[in-house]
This record gives sequence, structure tokens and C-alpha cells, in this order.
Amino acid sequence: MSRPFTFKQFTIHQEANAQKVGSDSMLLGAWVQGKFNRILDIGTGTGILALMLAQKNPTATVTAIEPDLESLNEAHANFQSSKFSHQFLAVHARLQEFGALEKFDLIVCNPPYFENSILSKNEDRNRARHNDDLAVHELYEHAADLLTESGKLAIVIPSDEEFNHLKRAALEDLFPSKILRTIREDGTYKRSLITFSIDDSIDPKTNELLVKNKKNQYSDAYIELTKDFYLKDLKQIQ
Repeated sequence: MSRPFTFKQFTIHQEANAQKVGSDSMLLGAWVQGKFNRILDIGTGTGILALMLAQKNPTATVTAIEPDLESLNEAHANFQSSKFSHQFLAVHARLQEFGALEKFDLIVCNPPYFENSILSKNEDRNRARHNDDLAVHELYEHAADLLTESGKLAIVIPSDEEFNHLKRAALEDLFPSKILRTIREDGTYKRSLITFSIDDSIDPKTNELLVKNKKNQYSDAYIELTKDFYLKDLKQIQ
């Protein structure tokens, strides 16, 4: 049984979701900067990204889509129990079948990222972790159609997939404006957080961030980035 994850301004229940609250979504939700009016969360899972962005954008409408009905129901319950409940629209849909009357000025996604790898026996976890249900090219094709002209798409992916994603995004006229790469203690890259826009004249700003040190302690930089969300003191966690 998974215990609820309590943050400063909301609580995440995660019994139904194969993917629990983790640092990838925490990083992405905390890292995305700007004020937005219409936000789309692709594959909302527990609803963590949607809730973080609602907290940061208290006047925004946040649409959260999720193909797994049980996961969507849990996310919806998390939305309804929060003080941001009036901001959400939860939709049972795959991105490939989703349409909207108005476009979005921010789209976020922590996409499935294990391609051509061995599936586990847990089908829910497979759907959450493998891109069989959302191929890379489909993510960018549909996101490009749903963005306003000045809109942003923000994702988090394994760093070894970065080149492939940049190449696929460029085919849909989406270009990186910011990149944050998380690093391990040995200096190798682990995750890439990328913000895309349709402006190809921007020289993307790149930064690096160590999440945990070799003692498995959260870095000061990670604690500072996520300080508006965690209720517990990360300095006390080892």
C-alpha cells in the first residue's frame, strides 16, 4: 500500500497509479517558469504536475488528460481535494484522440520513455514507462497542433534520448529555448528537461543540476528549486 504524499499545499494519493511521485515530475513542475492561462498536462498520472502548475498559476485553467481510467479517477480525486479544485478539467483521453476548442500556452509532459525494452508483467507500469501508447513523433505532432503561437512545451526525458527528441521536435517546428540536465556524482547526465517553442532564433540556455550526492542526500540546488512544494525537510532525508 502506498501512503499519501503530502506537500505544502496539496496531497497526492497514489494507490491506483503505477508511477508514484518521483523527482522527474517534481523537477519539471518546479523548473517551468512563466505565467500561463491555459495549461495542458499530457498523461497526468497522479496529477502531480497539474497540481504544481495550478499552485504556480492560480488563475490558470489546467486540463489533465490520462488514458488509464483508474489513474485518471485518482488524479481527479487529488484535484478535488485540493484548494485548486476549481482550476481543473480531467479528461479520459489519449493525446492522439484529444482535441480542444482553444489552444494552450503551456503543455507539460513526463512521457513514457523506455523504447524497445523488455516489458514487465505489470501492464499498468508498462503503459506508464514504455512509449508504445505514445511514440515520440506523436508527442510532438499533437503538441505542436495544440500550442498557441507563443506557447511552450516542457518535457523531462532520459538524457540519452535528448538528441532523438530534439530531432523529432524540429520536424514539427519546435525548438529548444531552455535545457536543464541533471547529473550524477560521476558527471554523467541522467535526465534532460527541455522547454520548446516555435522560435528557432533562440540560443537555448543550458544548465546542470545534481539531484543527490553520493551519500544519497538531496543537493542544495534541488532543495532550493523545489522548496515551494515539499512539506518535509529534504536536508533531513538520507
